[in-house]
Amino acid sequence: MIKTRPFFVNLVCFYLLISGCYLLFVSFGNLKLPETQAAMEQAGLPYTLQVAMLYLNLIVIITCAAYMMQEANWARWVYLGWGFINIDYNLYIQTDRYDSVIPIAIYLVSALILLLPSANKYFSSVIEFTDE
Repeated sequence: MIKTRPFFVNLVCFYLLISGCYLLFVSFGNLKLPETQAAMEQAGLPYTLQVAMLYLNLIVIITCAAYMMQEANWARWVYLGWGFINIDYNLYIQTDRYDSVIPIAIYLVSALILLLPSANKYFSSVIEFTDE
């Protein structure tokens, strides 16, 4: 019996895939802008480390979203853990704390959705068979 993916898990996975791929392609051009480089220089970390963290973050998000769509429970937990670490990282490098409000809210909503009972059932490795 094939498990159906809950609607909200679909919503989170597609959002992560689409936004991750979009940000991956947009970042190639944005990182070359002098304004972006000047803003990144104001943070407490070196520019190259910030760029590496940006791409690592995008790779983790895209990979986890793709594997969550294939019922991989480990991907859900990696995304939840990585998101928490990423929030701390972003709060450290942001010069304006209000820039982090929307990403934090999106992460918290997606984390709650991924921890719903229907999502737990979807990600569990036990398949329940019913007589029809």
